[in-house]
Amino acid sequence: MKLTKEQRKIVKILEDTSNKGLSYNEIVVKCSATKSEKSLYKAAISSLHELGVLVKTQKKYKLKDYHQDDSVIPREISPQLLEGVFDATSLSRNYSFAFVRTEKGDFYVSSEDTLNAYHNDKVGIEPYFRAGKPDRCIVRRIIDRANTRMAGDLRSSGNKLLFICSSPKIHNWFSILDTGGARENQKVVLEVTNWGNPKTSIAPSGKVIEILGDSGDPAVELMAVLRQFQLPLEFPSSVLDSLTSISDTIGEFELSKRKDYRGLLTYTVDPSSAKDFDDAISIQRINDGWRLYVHIADVAHYVKPDSPIFQEAVQRGNSFYFPKKVIPMLPEMLSNGVCSLRPDEDKLTMTVVTDFDGNGAILRQEMVESIIRSNIRLAYEQVDEFFESGLLELDSEIKTALAESRKLSSLLSRKRMDAGYIFFDLPEIEFHYDSEGFLHKMSLAEETESHKMIENFMLVANEYTAKKLAQVSPTVMYRIHEDPDWEKLEKLFETLGSYGIECSIRENPNKTVQGILHSLPNPDYHRVFDRIILRSMKKAKYTTEHQRHFGLAIEYYTHFTSPIRRLCDLVIHHLCKTYICKSQTFAFKPKQVAFYATVSSERELLADEAEREIERIYKLAYLKDKVGERFTGMVIGTNSSGLLVRLNEIPLTAVLRSSNFISRSFVYLDREMRFINKSTGYYYQLLDKVIVQIVEVSDDVYLEFAEEPDNHIHSVVKTIPKTNGGRISMSDKKKRHTAGKGIDVKTRSKKYASNKTKMKHGR
Repeated sequence: MKLTKEQRKIVKILEDTSNKGLSYNEIVVKCSATKSEKSLYKAAISSLHELGVLVKTQKKYKLKDYHQDDSVIPREISPQLLEGVFDATSLSRNYSFAFVRTEKGDFYVSSEDTLNAYHNDKVGIEPYFRAGKPDRCIVRRIIDRANTRMAGDLRSSGNKLLFICSSPKIHNWFSILDTGGARENQKVVLEVTNWGNPKTSIAPSGKVIEILGDSGDPAVELMAVLRQFQLPLEFPSSVLDSLTSISDTIGEFELSKRKDYRGLLTYTVDPSSAKDFDDAISIQRINDGWRLYVHIADVAHYVKPDSPIFQEAVQRGNSFYFPKKVIPMLPEMLSNGVCSLRPDEDKLTMTVVTDFDGNGAILRQEMVESIIRSNIRLAYEQVDEFFESGLLELDSEIKTALAESRKLSSLLSRKRMDAGYIFFDLPEIEFHYDSEGFLHKMSLAEETESHKMIENFMLVANEYTAKKLAQVSPTVMYRIHEDPDWEKLEKLFETLGSYGIECSIRENPNKTVQGILHSLPNPDYHRVFDRIILRSMKKAKYTTEHQRHFGLAIEYYTHFTSPIRRLCDLVIHHLCKTYICKSQTFAFKPKQVAFYATVSSERELLADEAEREIERIYKLAYLKDKVGERFTGMVIGTNSSGLLVRLNEIPLTAVLRSSNFISRSFVYLDREMRFINKSTGYYYQLLDKVIVQIVEVSDDVYLEFAEEPDNHIHSVVKTIPKTNGGRISMSDKKKRHTAGKGIDVKTRSKKYASNKTKMKHGR
């Protein structure tokens, strides 16, 4: 982290005085600070003290362990401190605590003990354990700031402008020292000059270094997200210069070294908007079975590990996909041109060839370097239309290939399920944008048969690659998904049991989870409990340590099939060339592969977060003019502050706070995910049907019960635990209640808005 001008001046003065120690007033005098500059120097002294650069003894400041290189703050932390990442999610939701994620687990930290840490900062903590497990901590040192520059909005407060970060997880507002000509309601980039000091009531502050445009403009909102996540918009000149040496012509010498599959009927299936086609399929009937060819673009042939293109790919980690904007991992000349498996063009590929018998069992597999010529580019919608009606106008050979692919895929699906494959019925939200980039519609994107077919074929190639590399390569980058924690499963079983779902524990954890999913009685239960079950699982990641992939029920697994858009796949291709095809002598060192695995995992998380953030911003903008509108929905989640309601008319989840319940005498039961009134026994729980209206759109979408009969209907459950540990027997008849009846809607809305404003200003 670079020192500010004021910080450097303070350090220089202390060095010039042989570090004998100076008071605040003495430092200000020696810095020749004007009246208007005194606050800057006060903040600089405070931040240097918090960072451990200065120590204070009897009102005198001295340098502590400061090296002569004044460009970097020392980042060593005490051996007694544990390093972790600060998670301010709960602080941003107006709770008085946060968490620090460490390798030893997650530690709770009170807001009073957070120092001046912000979301994703790397911090040094003093950890406390209970029964050997992580309990609470105190933040003692800020090791590294996640965001020294932030994108956000300018808002006026009295005669001042304040900066509100676009990311809701940045839990404080910042004072503006220099607006740079920006005005209220504009999106800007702020450079933080002082992180503040909660103990001395010094607010964080910064200066505007870039004006992005007016808030609300889709292009401006997207740019703000790109700036907030520090995503690259352009490729360095060294990368662009290196493209000139890449030819799209395939020479005879290269052809002579490869299997020539240009005579095979080959097709690609991708989203209709895709331009980077990195996988293609060929299929043949052999005896009573099939020979499947999974062709993957040979990106590694063009992107060598010592090239600027590869190094830039390491920096990016993967491609980022936004509305009307893609930030590719590789330059478009490669991603959409030379490497893309476009129809009627000769392309270099890596092909996994697999022979299956008539039952879908694998007989033989191999990987070869190849050349193909795709015959047709298909979209998922076209393939699904053909599967459903058979009426799509396609060449008869293409129809035959798709029909055979469908048969093989069906067998593979059955085998995957038998092995323990975990399938969640969780359709993603699909966002539709108008010509100007504004969100105008949301729908559910169901996983169709064509998606499942391509997934099955990619799994075949990925699994083979991992197995083979495990045999021949000293280091492999695996894609793993660890088995779930037993403690989380126990809590899950309790929650499910309180809703009448019986869980039988089996020796195979995959079969246990499959059994739970199969026991859910109807689609409503799947809408609720598929998400809860999924959240009880761990997140998949990349690592060089072999572990099986729990969700896929595959012992050896990696990512090989998307080298245009993922770093892992590109690295795996080079490992394949070195150790399987033996066409290159270059070999990664084990530490390099481990580093690439870490980068791949981190950038995947960043991509997910950035894409969710722009979707959140667009969603909120879309709903701002729907305040007061009525919707029906179902409770799909709960937490201690209220209900999460999935709306029926618009496929999104909104918040109904417990302050909108019929009274305040409700206790939250975490295991049962249920609110219950201690006096009356009335309750709010999962699966409840509600009629609501949007009351506010701010950092999230907030609801209240609509003033209508039957605005809250209990679904049928077997038992409802009382707060005293007993149980209330419920009949099968639906229980109905009008929540908040007799309270004027307008009055309640004003009260709700007032409470929200108070909470905001208390951040």
